[in-house]
Amino acid sequence: MPQTILSFDIETTNEKLTPRAGVAIFGEYLKGMNLEHLCNTNIPLAKHPNGYDPFEFIYPLILMLHSSGRVLD
Repeated sequence: MPQTILSFDIETTNEKLTPRAGVAIFGEYLKGMNLEHLCNTNIPLAKHPNGYDPFEFIYPLILMLHSSGRVLD
C-alpha cells in the first residue's frame, strides 16, 4: 500500500483545542488506508443514480463514532 502525505501541518499552540481535534488525523488515516476503495467495491452501490457512494455514508459515521458520538441527527 503506498504511503500518503497528510494535506495539513501539525503545530503546537497555546490555544484551547476541542477534544475532537484528533478526528482530522484519524480521517486522513482512513483515507490513507484506502478505505474509500474498500467500501465502494465491497458494499452494494445505491440503486438510484443520485444516491451516495457507500464511503460517503460510512466515512462520517466512522468519524462520529470515533469521536464519541451516539446518534445520527
